[in-house]
Amino acid sequence: MRGRTGYLVIAALLTILDAAEALRYGVTIWEAWPGGIWDRGLSLLLAVLGASSLVNVWVQAIFRSSAWPGSRNEEYVQGVVPIAAEARGHGNV
Repeated sequence: MRGRTGYLVIAALLTILDAAEALRYGVTIWEAWPGGIWDRGLSLLLAVLGASSLVNVWVQAIFRSSAWPGSRNEEYVQGVVPIAAEARGHGNV
């Protein structure tokens, strides 16, 4: 799987697995964690870090693919003319 489809499949699978794990173990971990406010805050911090990494996966899946109009894709890159070797200063003298 390559390109846009691959990114979106990975993002969807990670989202489904993360949701299943949170539903299965989230309440149990919250109840088993020590009752202090700082300890529960640490648990929430870890949950927020996990959610932010999931958001990062979705952002990369959307913006790194050619899903948006005006984004760089292979058609755009193929139309670019390379600079001649003489203009770059690497020509034979």
